[in-house]
Amino acid sequence: MSDSENVDKAPGVLDAQDGRTKRSAIRLRDLVVALTGLALIAFIVGFFVFAAQIGDQTEYRPTGVAADGIVVLTGGRARLEPAVTLVREGRGARLLISGVDADISDATLRRSLRVDADLFECCIDIDREALDTEGNAKSSAEWARRNGFDSLIIVTNDYHVPRSMLEMRHALPDIDIVAYPVVNTKPETTDLAAVVDRYRVLLGEYAKYVVARTRTLSF
Repeated sequence: MSDSENVDKAPGVLDAQDGRTKRSAIRLRDLVVALTGLALIAFIVGFFVFAAQIGDQTEYRPTGVAADGIVVLTGGRARLEPAVTLVREGRGARLLISGVDADISDATLRRSLRVDADLFECCIDIDREALDTEGNAKSSAEWARRNGFDSLIIVTNDYHVPRSMLEMRHALPDIDIVAYPVVNTKPETTDLAAVVDRYRVLLGEYAKYVVARTRTLSF
């Protein structure tokens, strides 16, 4: 075969290679689009299942529950007051308030909680190290082991319960844990702003839950 024939056929070879490259690129693009779509559908379906579970637990708060210790994850007075009530009622020997701002003194916190000095000194511990839910779980694990506790009540907002329980059970696999959900906004409210705000919070919390579940590999 002459050089001239090779030159004549070269464009055809190049066209075939270009065609295969384009088809491969299209298949890859279609695969990426399909996987992205499936992931989006799974995320949306998962979110509505998550939201329904949160709604179901708003009607449930364990009555007569008791454990060795009580942990409240800071996030406002709505969480703190029920936790203090539990320790006052003797539902747990000690209360850990996890994630307290480093700038808040014990005295300021005690006044805010309206707790008498004797109860505060004997039965309430403060954790200022935890910066997030994972940190709350680690601090709670250290506290529970230090006190020899085998069971805990976890007080937090209803929407925060799934992620809190995930992190707690990951950090404390050998300890019995009971959730004590606190409800700020009733799910049956008809106020549009409150509904929108609640679903905004739920969506953000669900995204964090997915990340935490992936990290802890608790499928």
